Amino acid sequence: MSSSETSTRRRFPRLCSSAFEHPADRQALEALRKIPGLDKLVRKMLELGWEKIMRVQLLGSAVHITPKQCPRVYKLFKEACEILDVHEPDLFLASSPIVNAYTFGVERPFIVIQSGLVDLLDDQELMAVLGHELGHVKAGHVLYRSLAMMIITVFDMVVPIRGLANIALQIALFDWSRKSEMTADRAELLVDQDVSICLNAHMKLSAGSKTVFEQMSCQEFLKQADSYEEMDYSTLNKVYKLMQELFKSHPIPVFRAKEIKAWSETKAFKEIMAGRYPTTDQEVTLRVCPHCTSKIAPSFFFCPDCGKNVRI
Repeated sequence: MSSSETSTRRRFPRLCSSAFEHPADRQALEALRKIPGLDKLVRKMLELGWEKIMRVQLLGSAVHITPKQCPRVYKLFKEACEILDVHEPDLFLASSPIVNAYTFGVERPFIVIQSGLVDLLDDQELMAVLGHELGHVKAGHVLYRSLAMMIITVFDMVVPIRGLANIALQIALFDWSRKSEMTADRAELLVDQDVSICLNAHMKLSAGSKTVFEQMSCQEFLKQADSYEEMDYSTLNKVYKLMQELFKSHPIPVFRAKEIKAWSETKAFKEIMAGRYPTTDQEVTLRVCPHCTSKIAPSFFFCPDCGKNVRI
């Protein structure tokens, strides 16, 4: 769909993030909060004004996307905000051949999309990425994801936590970061509302090329995920996979594609698309599923995550 056409995408007013939160995201965050040293790192980041430093850099060297600046991209962004019912953060376009987008900040979160990403994706795929980043904002990920970015760049200079404490904190933070991506991937699907577009975007991001895109197949890409999982037959392969993933902030691309495809087929996704989902005004009364501990709306008879009867 071009930016000039009228959108028929469904909106989700007062959508509560628990409606699309991945259970692994919640569990990893609870584990992360128990790690010694995390509070110290949060305080130091706020004291140094890291968010303000990055905002000054972006205002000076990137393009601030507004209704009058890159209006086509802004229109996609505005619609994504409306779909997820998220207050519009600032959006910047930064010059970089690296295909990437990220969200940063605590007081005034902002989203950065890099030129390599914009050049690679079409409008619908770009909207999926914008929905993904807004999913981080909606789900309250921004604080800890900002910390993860700091660890990648200047961790030892900012907070010299040494030895095992340093390693434990980094491992826990990256573990949660990877799992938070799966929540944001679900938000991406809620925004685009077409799983094939999301899969195309993930495949393009993995290949880094649109020149050969017409020769690529989503089905073959999903088969790669099966092949990757089948490698677990060997203990040594499991070790190789662990080493590959341990200090990464994002999950393996083929795994993400398989996860988003699987969620698109769940009752939970279909319920949201039908307009039945927990809302922000219900959030205080959410109850816990007795089977998998997911948070669910009081009106639900079956848990959207595990599918089991919660009224037993």
